Amino acid sequence: MQFLHNAMRRVPEYGTLLHAAQAGRMPLAAAGLSHIHKANLISTLCRDTGRRALVVVADESEASRLGEDLTALGDRVVLYPARDFTFREVSGVSREYEHARLGALSKILDEDYTVALCGADAMVQHTLPPDALYRSRFTLRPGQTLSPQAVVERLLAAGYIRADLVEGPGQFALRGGILDVFTPDLAAPVRIEFWGDDIDSIASFDPLTQRRADVLDALCVPPAVEVLFPSREALAERLEAHAAKLKKSSAAAREKLLSDARSLREGVTLHALDRYLPLAYDAPATVLDYASDALLFVSESAKVKERCRTYAWQMGEDVKSLLEDGTLSAGMDTFSEDWSGVLGRLAESDTLFLDTFARGTYEIPLKELVNFPLRQNSVWNGSVSVLLEDIRPALERGFAVAVLAGTEKAAKNLAEELRSAGVPTVYRAEAADTAPGEALILPGSLTSGFEYLQTKFLLVTCGQTAGKSAPRRSRNRKKGEQINSLDELHAGDYVVHAAHGIGVFEGIHKLQVEGVTKDYIKIRYAKQDVLYVPVTQLDLVSKYIGNTENDHLKLNRLGGSEWQKTRARVKTAVRDMAKELIRLYAERMKTEGYAFSPDTDFQSDFERRFEYDETEDQLRCIEEIKGDMERPVPMDRLLCGDVGFGKTEVALRAAFKCIADGKQCAILVPTTILAWQHY
Repeated sequence: MQFLHNAMRRVPEYGTLLHAAQAGRMPLAAAGLSHIHKANLISTLCRDTGRRALVVVADESEASRLGEDLTALGDRVVLYPARDFTFREVSGVSREYEHARLGALSKILDEDYTVALCGADAMVQHTLPPDALYRSRFTLRPGQTLSPQAVVERLLAAGYIRADLVEGPGQFALRGGILDVFTPDLAAPVRIEFWGDDIDSIASFDPLTQRRADVLDALCVPPAVEVLFPSREALAERLEAHAAKLKKSSAAAREKLLSDARSLREGVTLHALDRYLPLAYDAPATVLDYASDALLFVSESAKVKERCRTYAWQMGEDVKSLLEDGTLSAGMDTFSEDWSGVLGRLAESDTLFLDTFARGTYEIPLKELVNFPLRQNSVWNGSVSVLLEDIRPALERGFAVAVLAGTEKAAKNLAEELRSAGVPTVYRAEAADTAPGEALILPGSLTSGFEYLQTKFLLVTCGQTAGKSAPRRSRNRKKGEQINSLDELHAGDYVVHAAHGIGVFEGIHKLQVEGVTKDYIKIRYAKQDVLYVPVTQLDLVSKYIGNTENDHLKLNRLGGSEWQKTRARVKTAVRDMAKELIRLYAERMKTEGYAFSPDTDFQSDFERRFEYDETEDQLRCIEEIKGDMERPVPMDRLLCGDVGFGKTEVALRAAFKCIADGKQCAILVPTTILAWQHY
C-alpha cells in the first residue's frame, strides 16, 4: 500500500522524526499515535531508512494485531512469542511455542524479515545466543555427499527426536534411504531421498497423504530446542562439575544434578533441559541480541515496563520454590533479563518510543520528542449510505480519500455504486498515491481507518477480511479435533491428552502452585484420577471425535499403559494403511486420464457473475480442483462442508470447465456432500 506510505511522508511531524532517525539522534519518542498510526509509521520509517525493525509491545495480542496491519502494509512480519520454561520432568511437554521462537529467531538471524514483533515477556526471556544458533544449523542440498547416518547424528545434536512417522515439528524418521524431518520454521515436513551417500532430492510433503509437494533447492535445518549441549557426555560433566561447587546445605540440589548426570550416561533423554539453560551458555541472549542492528520500537513503554516487572515477580516466585526443593540450584536461577538491564539495552540501541499520549518523563534521556496530531476512525460497517455521509464532506473540502473495501470484487462493486451516486471515484488494484477531491477504491483492509487533517487525507477501511494467509502449520500429531479456544470446551466433553489418553473435561480452575496462581483445565480420568493441564499447553489436548452417543466410552487411567498400547496399535494400523494407499495411488498414477484445457474467457465470464465474494476456502478448493483437472491422470477428490458454505459454486465451476471441453459431467446431490468424477 504505497499510497499509505506517501500519506505518512506528507505529515510534517514524520519528516522531523525521519530526519532525527537518519541523523542518529536517538533514543527519541513520538506521541499522539494510535495503533494504526504506529503501524503506518513503523512501515514507512523502515522503508525510508532502509532498516529492519524490532517492535516491543506489552502483550502478544497487541503484537498479533499490529502484525496483521503491518502485513497488510506489505511488510514481512515475524512474531516472536513467549513460552513457559519446563523445569520438572513431566510427560507430554508442549514445545509449540519453543518451536515458534526458534523459527522466528532463524528468520531474524537470516534477516528474512522486515518487522519482528514480541511482547514484553518474550523480550526479557533468555534463549540461545545467535552464535550458538548459527553453529547448530546446517544446510542440505541435492547432490551433496553426506550419509543418512551423518545427518541423523546432526539432528540428534540439534535436539530432534527420532520417531516412526513424522507427526510434528522437532521430529525425524529414517527408513532406508528416505529421511523425513519436520523443522520448526516450516509449515510442512520435508522428505530427503538419498542415493547411497548422495542426496538425490529434497521436497516437502503432506504427512497425511505422504504425497510430495514443492521441490526444494536447499533445506536449512535449525535446532529443535533452545537449550543445546555438545553431547550427553558434555552435559553430564557440567552437571557433575556444578554439583561439586555447591555447599553442603544444598544436598537436595546436588543429588538431583548427580542423578541427572547418571541418567545421561545411561542413555536416558532428559525432557526438562530448561533448568540447565544457565549452564548451556556463558552468556544467554535475548531477542534484542538477534536484532541488534534493527530500529527498536517500544510501544506504550509504561505498559511494557509494568509487564516486565510482573513477569520478573512471577518468575522469581517460581524460582524460589524450585530452589527450595532442589530442582534448581544456586548459579542456575536466572532465566530472564531484569528491567534495569532492559533499560541499559534501550539506551544503547536506536530506540523509538511510540505512545498514544504524551508523557512527562522517560527513564532514559531522549534526543527528540515529536507530537503527532493524528486521528483514528472506526471501521466501515459496509453501508454505502454511511460511507457517502463520511466521504462527501471530505471530498468537498479537497481531501484525498482512500477506501479499502475488502475483496477485489467488493472494491469493484463499490466503485461502481459510488460513481452511480455522483462521487468522483477510481478503482485500483494497487496505487502509489491519491488525488485531492477523488475517492480511490482498493481491495484490502486494516484494523481501523484514520485521518490526517494537516495533509487532508482520509482512509476508510472495512474490518479485517479473509485474504490470502500464510500456510497453516500442520498439527497432524493430534488425532482429535484441535482446540483453538477455551470457549470450545464445555464441562462434560470428552477430550484426549497426547500423553494420558481419553478423559472428561471438568472446567477451568485457578490453582496456586508453589506460590503462583495460574489457570488450569481439569481432566477427570478413570478411578477418579484428575489431571490439571496449564492453559498454555492447550495444544496437547484435543476434542474426542469418536462415537459418544452410548455414554459408555471407556476412560483411560493416569499412569497406566493402556493408552500407550492403543497408540502403538494405531501406528501399526496406520503403517499398514499407508502401504495400501501407496500401492493404490501408484496404480492410479499409471492410468491415463484426460487433461482439461486451461480456463477460457467463457469460464472467467461465468465466474465473474457469481454475486457473492468467494471465501478463502472456496478460492483454494477451486484452484486445487482445476489444477487436478488439467493433469493427465484421473482426478480423485472429495469436496465436503456444512450446508451453506458454498460447495455448489465450486462444483459448478468445475462442471463448466468440463463442459467447455466438450465432455459430459454428472452432479449427484445428497444432503451435504457434492462429489464428481471425470474420465
